[in-house]
Amino acid sequence: MKEIFQLFKLTLVQKNRLALSFLFSIFAAFFTYVFVDLVQPIIDQMILKNALQAGGGKLSFLHFLFKRLQTVEEQFIWLIPLLLVVVIFGKGIFTFFASFFMKSIGHKAVKDLRDDLFESLLYQSMDYFDHKPTGELMSRLTSDVDKVQQGVAGSMGDLMLSALMILALMGKIFITDWQLALFSLIITPLAIVPLILFSHQLKKRGLLNQKKMANIYNLLHETIKGNKIVKAFTMEKFEMKKFFQSTFSYFKACLKLEWVGSASSPFMEFVGGILGAFILIVGTSRIARGYMTPGDFSSFIMAIFMMYTPIKRLSRANNTIQQAVASYERTQEVLQSQPQIKEHPGAYSLPPVKGRVEFENVSFSYDNMMPVLHDISFEVKPTERIALVGLSGAGKTTIINLISRFYDPTSGRITIDGVDIREVSLSSLRSQIGLVTQELILFNDTVSKNIAYGLEDMPLEKIKEAAKAAEAHEFIMELPRNYDSSIGEGGTLLSSGQRQRLAIARALLKNPPILILDEATSALDSESERLIQIALANVMKDRTTFIIAHRLSTIHSADRILVIDKGRIAETGSHEELLRMNGIFRKLYDLQFLEEEAGT
Repeated sequence: MKEIFQLFKLTLVQKNRLALSFLFSIFAAFFTYVFVDLVQPIIDQMILKNALQAGGGKLSFLHFLFKRLQTVEEQFIWLIPLLLVVVIFGKGIFTFFASFFMKSIGHKAVKDLRDDLFESLLYQSMDYFDHKPTGELMSRLTSDVDKVQQGVAGSMGDLMLSALMILALMGKIFITDWQLALFSLIITPLAIVPLILFSHQLKKRGLLNQKKMANIYNLLHETIKGNKIVKAFTMEKFEMKKFFQSTFSYFKACLKLEWVGSASSPFMEFVGGILGAFILIVGTSRIARGYMTPGDFSSFIMAIFMMYTPIKRLSRANNTIQQAVASYERTQEVLQSQPQIKEHPGAYSLPPVKGRVEFENVSFSYDNMMPVLHDISFEVKPTERIALVGLSGAGKTTIINLISRFYDPTSGRITIDGVDIREVSLSSLRSQIGLVTQELILFNDTVSKNIAYGLEDMPLEKIKEAAKAAEAHEFIMELPRNYDSSIGEGGTLLSSGQRQRLAIARALLKNPPILILDEATSALDSESERLIQIALANVMKDRTTFIIAHRLSTIHSADRILVIDKGRIAETGSHEELLRMNGIFRKLYDLQFLEEEAGT
């Protein structure tokens, strides 16, 4: 019940529409009551020609209405059919508006939920995405939200309307014959316990279903993203087998869910059948003894059987809502996840910096496991070019991730121009850092919008200047629509070298005082790399630059090289100085030289 109330709270944002939906539901329930109330005069006055007054002597809306209108028996022949048409039309129109307003509330509530989820994901720290598969997160924003939408937009309205109709019909049977109504309700508690058990199972199996669907999303994402590797290793059948196993597992979970959901309606029908048989036995006896007219009994029976539809709808709505509750709980896991990287309560904007970066006894470990960096200390002067080299896994990328505060040090601190980066706002810090990573991130948009990403209303001339500096202008002008050409998802319509130059142009257009190049030339051929190196040499003159390069021959121009080994700074110096040391750098250089010789 608590979870259902949380789901219902989503609708409270639009109180006016909710009030209208509730009001229209009341009118729809009222017209349902009047519709059943019409059965008595139809049977007694029009068919049996009973001499009793309209309403069979029972207190009812129609009894009150006929008395006010001072209706005589001859007028029933046209008044009752007219009322029947008005009641059916009124019930239909109010049901329509009640349903429409509730669905509009649901769609808006779910739209807001999806927006909140996306915003929450955008502001999560890097460590969150390290532990959450992309496919699972996609499932939270799509499949889970869709289930919530079905529960809120459709079933919440059915729940409210059906409950009010049941109350109206219950009122009718008590007014008609309260003793028979009490006898009838003896059987009702028999349905409560199984209904609770059904609800529990539906929620449990609905949660399992969504987890299975998340696994399918994850497999889809991995297979589509890694389609080249799949083809290169001819693993199509292997991936098909994995996917088919996952879909079969989801299929079995769906069958179990449908088994529980399908069993609830027949059970309610069975209870209704027992109730109907009981009423027939007792009701005919009461007619024989003169406690009620045939019209009263027909009206009573009509009300009982008309309860079947809202009860069935109530049962179906409960099934959907229980699944929606399970999905809503999964969305709450995302919304309630707090980013590891948080701004200091008194964070202020970092003023324009000169670019002096200092690491003071910095150590770092992922998930408090084995340390990746050990007591790192170094200082980089403004406009200095620093190269980080070392074997894979030595900690080079971790160092540059700490500068942008993608992660925070386990101990020690990092300062820029003497300011601890944890004391300033994340936006003001990252706006002054340009980043080109070894993992190229481009968007399915035009060339110009990819270069000017995050920079609104950027003049095309400025975009072209950045592209020329990154040696990208020439190939861009050869594209079908030049700077307005679409590059496809992830830049798939471009070569790897072209994608890399676009990423460099994007960083250059930002014109940051601190530039980070993480394997920025790794995917370029020799000629492209030579052109990029010339461009970068000009760009790096007036900014602090961190360079991570796999090929040691590309870092001759660095003012200083830091050799990282097992999370520590093992050596430092210029290219020539490190070669003369005959240490780790020399071994790396000679090994790479031999590899290049072997390759030629």
